[in-house]
Amino acid sequence: MRFAGIKELKQKTMELIKESRKEDILITAYGKPVAVLHHVDEDDLADYLIENDPEFKVKIEESYAEYLAKGGITVEKLIEKLKKRHAHKKI
Repeated sequence: MRFAGIKELKQKTMELIKESRKEDILITAYGKPVAVLHHVDEDDLADYLIENDPEFKVKIEESYAEYLAKGGITVEKLIEKLKKRHAHKKI
């Protein structure tokens, strides 16, 4: 990981963006970290947006709490249910 100050970021923005394709760049202000410059391509964008969406995080936490309170089913039972559902749709 490379470090770059705010002044360098202002003066060499495009160069740092190109460098971020190879490694993350930690941006500092007065020697303290303030941001990370991380390369994101089109394939990673959807994952990044979902992982950093506060509403999505809340939904996951609520679903997990419900699972802990009410329980759930095993993967094997889920697969069995899906196979049965799929078999009925073939008719």
